[in-house]
Amino acid sequence: MDYGLYEKLTEYSREGILPMHMPGHKRNPAFEMENPYRIDVTEVEGMDDLHRPKGAIRRLMDKATALYRSDQSYLLVNGSTGGILAAIAACCRHGSAIIMARNCHASVYRAVRLLELRPVYVYPDAEGGDMEHLGIAGIVKEEAVEEALRAHPDASCVLIVSPTYEGVVSHIRGIAEATARYGVPLIVDEAHGAHFNWHSSFPETALSEGADLVVESLHKTLPALTQTGVLHARFARVSKDKLEWCLRTFQSSSPSYVLMSGIDRCFAFLEQQGEEAFAAYVENLRMFYDEMKQLKHLYLFDSSQKEPSKLVIAARRTKISGGGLAEKLRREYRIETEMSCGNYCIAMTSVCDGSENFRRLAEALKEIDAGLGETDDGAEDFGDKFILSKAAMPERAMYSYEAADRRSELVSLDCAKGRAAAEDIYFYPPGIPLLVQGEAYTPEIIRLLKESLQKGYEVRGIRDGMAAVVIDCKSL
Repeated sequence: MDYGLYEKLTEYSREGILPMHMPGHKRNPAFEMENPYRIDVTEVEGMDDLHRPKGAIRRLMDKATALYRSDQSYLLVNGSTGGILAAIAACCRHGSAIIMARNCHASVYRAVRLLELRPVYVYPDAEGGDMEHLGIAGIVKEEAVEEALRAHPDASCVLIVSPTYEGVVSHIRGIAEATARYGVPLIVDEAHGAHFNWHSSFPETALSEGADLVVESLHKTLPALTQTGVLHARFARVSKDKLEWCLRTFQSSSPSYVLMSGIDRCFAFLEQQGEEAFAAYVENLRMFYDEMKQLKHLYLFDSSQKEPSKLVIAARRTKISGGGLAEKLRREYRIETEMSCGNYCIAMTSVCDGSENFRRLAEALKEIDAGLGETDDGAEDFGDKFILSKAAMPERAMYSYEAADRRSELVSLDCAKGRAAAEDIYFYPPGIPLLVQGEAYTPEIIRLLKESLQKGYEVRGIRDGMAAVVIDCKSL
């Protein structure tokens, strides 16, 4: 029988699947709301207006501003994507240069194309060891940002992502000091770090370390509904009027009051119960990490550069892949993880995960681990192929906005060598372009894409094994 989406969702919610993924409310019944249809209104008298807040929404924004100690915090109902687009547009002149981490989310690349920006890439550090073998991008170093600023004094802003999908956190304070010396605003995509502000066991927030604009997805790691977030601003190097115009541009003129009320309830929870709840959460994390030291084959990737809420479960010492591990957890233990890539999968945790959730995941991993045989530690790592170093980056034939205006054709991957990509190519999740529109396909990228498709990875931008390439561009 074919079900509609609503029926599928309600049926799924009854199946007892443990959500080790976003959203951060984890479908915890403690956060149930009034029938959403009863509170779904528009800008009627007394309900305030997101884009001209004077009443309840203004008070909610002011609460967020006080909690985060920003100059002003803004509600986002179009996810971090809307905040990222608004932040970039508020800082960048049309056609200007932007210094950005190469491991930024696809939404950043879309802003670059939309505003016809000239990206200057800084590359995450490759630390070697586990990080390199698993294909996990490291931190963006202050020295790399300063070098880019020195070489491109016309840059409109600097944008990095911290924490990454895997929880790697860059040293924001040093980067912010560098951008301040050049008078350039720093934007931090902190979408995965909305929980940092609420317990000392987590890193300092990017805002407290000197960033000018910080975008957070409340729904990723806090008890809030999908699509909700906040943008925190300091106005020393950013125009308040321009930022607010951009927020009105990239968010709906009819924002959801259901979503905004979810933000309100999230902050109310943090104010009233946050200290106790986060203390229990941090203790659950500590106990889980300790228990996972019993594993003989699987292990938790950890690093001094990583925050603890993301559980990166590594399988590189085994014959099972990250995708195979995620499938085993799903099929045999009814545990749904956030994503898998190469030789690891990620289980996302939040303050809404009680001790029972951690116990259930721990027992599943110990059982799976006990059934895994030994393998040579020197076996080929698929994960390390996901990292592109600066030396291995493809040549740019044209900027993405130029490629968008050219005619394109579909060709087999084997025939794409040297041709400029007509679309961004990325694995989803996490949505970080491997090849940017306008860059040329290389033999290494083609091999990686073919191998990834064979292994069942979802590769956006490839259609039935065919690649869209620019026609009226000389092959490189």
